[in-house]
Amino acid sequence: MSQSALDHSRQTISHPHGQTEAKPYRVIRGVDLDGYEEKVVYTYQDNPEDWRKAIGEDLMFQFGVYDDPRSTPPISLDESGLRYFDRQLFIAGLDTSNRRPIRRILDIGCGWGYILKHLADRFPECPRLDGINVSRAQLEYCAAFHAKQGLSERIQLFLCNAQDVDLLPDPQVPYDLVVIRGVISHFPNELYERTMRKLFTRVRPGGQVVISDNLYNQPPESYESDTHDDVDRLACRHRKSPAYFRRVLEEAGFVVQDMRVLPSNVDVVRWLMESRANIERHFTAADIPPPLEELRVLAENWSVALIKNKVSTYSVVVTRAA
Repeated sequence: MSQSALDHSRQTISHPHGQTEAKPYRVIRGVDLDGYEEKVVYTYQDNPEDWRKAIGEDLMFQFGVYDDPRSTPPISLDESGLRYFDRQLFIAGLDTSNRRPIRRILDIGCGWGYILKHLADRFPECPRLDGINVSRAQLEYCAAFHAKQGLSERIQLFLCNAQDVDLLPDPQVPYDLVVIRGVISHFPNELYERTMRKLFTRVRPGGQVVISDNLYNQPPESYESDTHDDVDRLACRHRKSPAYFRRVLEEAGFVVQDMRVLPSNVDVVRWLMESRANIERHFTAADIPPPLEELRVLAENWSVALIKNKVSTYSVVVTRAA
């Protein structure tokens, strides 16, 4: 592996008097470039405190379920989002007392880091959790958040495009669990296909990948929004059908254990409209940060599409056969 293809050294920040401070993540960069990465970085570069006003204290951005018997109304965005992820772990069989031990975890597109923290709590036997992201701003927030939780020794962060997952360190220690939630919508199709092929080589036989993403219940090329909108909102231009989504996973070598609409379309609409209301409550029209304005408009457009069953959020669990 050439140094031009991989830089594992920690990045540094220069200070006026010549001192340097190690950045809390490592940089991995392959030889292939992703021309769409800049749009994704732009989407998540704003102040996380602004995002928190819109999507909740824990900054989970993959919708939620509202029918969990443990939830007591009123159900917050944080509560619904956590219940959704916990339900995915249940579907994967990872909430039982006799589950297999988890020794290494990867979160692809780790956002602001709450899911990694939750996984560290759920799997205390796991000494190593890796998070990758293309957003420096989110990674810096993750590192500070994890440090406050006392998790810096267990959680390693990487500035890394998903297509370079094969370059992550220590390939001799495969992943038992991989999480990819709300991320593949950002992938051009060729990047999705390339990433899944490479990811397969890094998953332990018997290991699982838990995915959540938005798919189109009609040919993506024929989809039209009921509200005219030419903006590529939240870097989700690359539409995929359930059939294509599944085929790519299987062609990469994975076995699909479960694939279903989850949360329900109604629950996703509820989550979206609550986040829209939060934005309108906390910001005036003149001071909404651009990505949050994209979310505000998308919430209405996407809700109409959900009600008409043109689109859905899917939960997918796959495994690498033992």
